[in-house]
Amino acid sequence: MKKNIISFMLITAAMSAYGGNMDASLWTAQDSTITFLSSKINKQLNSITEQSSFTANKSQLDAEGNFTMNIDLSSVKTNIDLRDQRLKDWVFETGQFANAEISGKVEMSAINKLQEGETISLQQPLLINIHGKKINFNADLSIQRNMNNKITVSTRAPVILDIKQMGMTEGVARMVEVMGLSSIVEQVPVSFNGIFTRNS
Repeated sequence: MKKNIISFMLITAAMSAYGGNMDASLWTAQDSTITFLSSKINKQLNSITEQSSFTANKSQLDAEGNFTMNIDLSSVKTNIDLRDQRLKDWVFETGQFANAEISGKVEMSAINKLQEGETISLQQPLLINIHGKKINFNADLSIQRNMNNKITVSTRAPVILDIKQMGMTEGVARMVEVMGLSSIVEQVPVSFNGIFTRNS
């Protein structure tokens, strides 16, 4: 009986240690700063560029380098409520496509070698699944180790996404019409900045 109890305690301890290691290897970020620029051209052919954002998102990166980011498209914020609603209804169609997901495989060896205060640059291939479309792109990233369990990840240059590739041309055309514009530029620069914390 005593032998069985000792064996059970050893197995339990081993499982706890394994679970702790798994938790420690997961980096997560919540509600990072995601901004995008939209450029519109009015009837007088003047160009106006405005910055908007998505305020609700979550990301994670595991020990094997599997990265995922989920963006709540209904959290779009342009500082004009009516325009926010039109983007949700006409462009993103959040009733059908509520979220955008970005995924990729990150080479973890360079990140694991980072000392506090050190920064590396990384050309990272990623895939975005948005509005029923899957688009491959590369992100020029800066990664800084703030402390042992925190890293800051940011885009060194904006990622350029295309409205046509994302299947949003009809919704954008409707925005052009109701806003009395000449056009809206189809290329959209997107920037990211987030602090990832390693679970312990």
